[in-house]
Amino acid sequence: MEKIMKENGEKTVLSLEQLKNLQDEYKSDLKNLVAQSACSQHALSDVIVNRKKRFSTVHVFNTKLTVEGRPVTNQRASGRCWIFACLNVIRIQLMKTLKIQELELSQNYLFYYDKIERCHYFLTSMIELAKKKEPIDGRLVQYLLHELLIDGGQWDMLVNLINKYGVIPKSAFPESSSSEAAVFMNKFLRTKVYLFKHQN
Repeated sequence: MEKIMKENGEKTVLSLEQLKNLQDEYKSDLKNLVAQSACSQHALSDVIVNRKKRFSTVHVFNTKLTVEGRPVTNQRASGRCWIFACLNVIRIQLMKTLKIQELELSQNYLFYYDKIERCHYFLTSMIELAKKKEPIDGRLVQYLLHELLIDGGQWDMLVNLINKYGVIPKSAFPESSSSEAAVFMNKFLRTKVYLFKHQN
């Protein structure tokens, strides 16, 4: 690349010939191909770790914190931080009241009902907007179409969900692959809700 920069001087355009030369040079080095393969199959953050430094670093702490709320929870690849944060606070008080060492409330339980409520909200809102003859390209309709079934939420939504459905232990309503990685489920629900909207 340094050679090309010298050749180009003031020019900012990269020619096709120069690009091909760069690609050929890259492909001629076996290390590049191994690195490319590793990075395409694994997370880049895992591949670039310097293993020698990683295992030579010893973590020693002189302060011990009192653990509150076992087990540790993990929202995985979902946008449920708002549910996890709230239930983690609630469970600490429940553990003290019930005098138990471990408790995890079901995040998936509230997530499930949140999805139902969001679908219901979308459909009833679309019906109301249709009655008012709101244009399809109008601000309200477009907002509903673009913000439908995202994972994120806030305090007032949690209050409403808990007041209506309560909370239960995770053992009674465990995680699923869809709750831990909700992207596909959200796309599927979006499609179904859109189809239902067009049928009615």
